[in-house]
Amino acid sequence: MSGFYLRFWPLLAAVLVLPLMLPSPASAYERKPQKPAIVLAVFGTTEPRALSAILNVEKKIQKAFPEADVFLGFTSNRVREVWHERARNKAWRAANKNVPAELYTIANPLAVMARLQDEGSRPIIVQSLHITNGTEFDDQKAIAETLGKITAFQESKRPFPWISLGDSALGRGKTADLEKAAEAMKDWVSEAKSQGAALVLMGHGNDHVDVKSYREFTSVMVKKYGPMVFMALVEGNPSPDDMLAAVKKNGVKKVLLAPFMLVAGEHARNDMAGDEDDSLASLLKAEGITVKTKLQGLGSVDAWAQIYVDRIRDQWPAYQKYLQSSKPAKKH
Repeated sequence: MSGFYLRFWPLLAAVLVLPLMLPSPASAYERKPQKPAIVLAVFGTTEPRALSAILNVEKKIQKAFPEADVFLGFTSNRVREVWHERARNKAWRAANKNVPAELYTIANPLAVMARLQDEGSRPIIVQSLHITNGTEFDDQKAIAETLGKITAFQESKRPFPWISLGDSALGRGKTADLEKAAEAMKDWVSEAKSQGAALVLMGHGNDHVDVKSYREFTSVMVKKYGPMVFMALVEGNPSPDDMLAAVKKNGVKKVLLAPFMLVAGEHARNDMAGDEDDSLASLLKAEGITVKTKLQGLGSVDAWAQIYVDRIRDQWPAYQKYLQSSKPAKKH
């Protein structure tokens, strides 16, 4: 087994077996196929003000695919634990009445899929709401592939008859994907230009090979909008130092600083816009640059949300093909 399977197989086994051990009306009778499910895999956020970005994407996807049920799954253990603790805090819930009830019982995408399987066999599209095909995406890919390989003596009783996984926003770094993402940023670029400022984006990044997609995306942005677009990552390169060097080289005096992340959560509010000496805003100000911060997640941008809608739509032909192949043969 690969390192991933060794780490996750006990969890996979537990999640799949547990529903079978619990009394459930669905398990007492022959289950009928249900309409397709779309599971949105997102890191999540503990910041209530940042939730609107995730919920906007969820709303757009549900509207685009009314024939499917849409579910959220947070991949971060810590984020889920925070929401579960808040569920038991009556004072917190009373003070945050706008938070949807589903957040208080939020599960990881794997648990969501196991629950769906227990309720009845149905095709599942897992849609990554990540920015790049990084380590988080690879985890979801391994889970989807593992579940899809589970067989049964009777084909009709496979626990997961069809699972598909949609690429992240930047996907595999294809030019068309990068150009579509750059087009979705046009309002932010226009906002920066109207202020006589450069646009500086802060992405998360990681130690995965996909970090190059950030550089490639920045190159596409510069080609499309001009040289006053810069990128810095929390992890990996281009680093904050790389960004500062590029900003100074181009003689930038004013910037619009925004998160290149689905949500404007803790990273955006602390690592980007925080008052600490090592935040991006502080580093830029220390160089004599005027900084305006934009605390808006990409998920709040309809054009960016549309990217994920299109990712699901790309999988629809394969889903339709599955439906045709799963129909009983006509008797002659």
